[in-house]
Amino acid sequence: MPDVISRPRIRSGPARSVTGAAFGIAAALAVAACNDALAPRPGGPAISIVPVADSVFEGDTVRLAARVLDEAGVPDTAARVTWTVGDTTLAELVGDGVLALLQPGTVRITARSGMASATYDLGIGRLVVQRVALTPGTITMGRTDHLPVAARVLGQGDRVITGRTVAFTSDDSLVAIVPGPGSIGSTDTGLLIAVGPGSTTIRGIVDGVAGTAHVDVVVVDTTFDLTQYNGSPLPVLVAADSVVFDGVQEYDEVYAEMGTLVLSGLLQKRYQLDVWYAQYHVFQTGDTVQRELRLRFRGEIDYGVATVNADGSLAMLSEFIGPVLEHTATLQTDGYLVHYRIPGEDAFLDLGYTRVMP
Repeated sequence: MPDVISRPRIRSGPARSVTGAAFGIAAALAVAACNDALAPRPGGPAISIVPVADSVFEGDTVRLAARVLDEAGVPDTAARVTWTVGDTTLAELVGDGVLALLQPGTVRITARSGMASATYDLGIGRLVVQRVALTPGTITMGRTDHLPVAARVLGQGDRVITGRTVAFTSDDSLVAIVPGPGSIGSTDTGLLIAVGPGSTTIRGIVDGVAGTAHVDVVVVDTTFDLTQYNGSPLPVLVAADSVVFDGVQEYDEVYAEMGTLVLSGLLQKRYQLDVWYAQYHVFQTGDTVQRELRLRFRGEIDYGVATVNADGSLAMLSEFIGPVLEHTATLQTDGYLVHYRIPGEDAFLDLGYTRVMP
């Protein structure tokens, strides 16, 4: 008979022991599973802040979102979230999760829901001037016209930058000037004044970046000569008295002799008027009275805005003498009769100006 090779015998003791241990663990898990609804959960509610997708800058308004999970890790869309800002000089809450970003820096935002909280450090970038746009960009004006020119300062993503002071310049001050933003109380608006005929470019400059506008100035003046002074034709004697001239007393007379009224402007009618006086030394040689000119001077001068009324008369508001000096002008056949209020007095002059024919 062939030899029989005996198979190794497996001892049953250890096998029964391993099988028994596995059964015990499975039984314990089964019991735990059956009693899961009653057992305390290992974790609590959780909250996280969703990062913003793009870069943000001063002046932006952003809405943050928070993700709340309940004890089972399921999103709780009905959970109430409260927000706080660590530094209100950098950002302030203007709504539920809505922030107004005030200036560059890093601000810590905290979101809370129940006992859970999360923080988020939001970086706020500084806006850098990339473009300056002047409005209007093309301008036609009459001599003496005044026009506000606004500068729109733009940064990254064409965001509007506010609070930057714009420096205004003109390439030709004989055509137009811009005294500066302070002239009308705004850091980003300049007052453009048309000086004389021609063309020029004005510039608004912020941090080395310039915006430009083209200006054309034309002359549309209408000139009137002074022909009557308080109802009398020129020249008119207005004063006479003894005076001391070069240490010698003499008798002098003062006459209103000439003057002009100029109406100008395309965008806004403006006026400029004056009256010239002459002082003469009066003396007699034999039977002849002689007058020797001592001096000629511009005694009345004013300029400002003229509003044309429906009947053609003018309401004239001075920009030269005080903030409230006003005159009126009645339309005549060949010009205007200006009821001129004498500065500092409760008195008037009636000045008749006749149009100068071309």
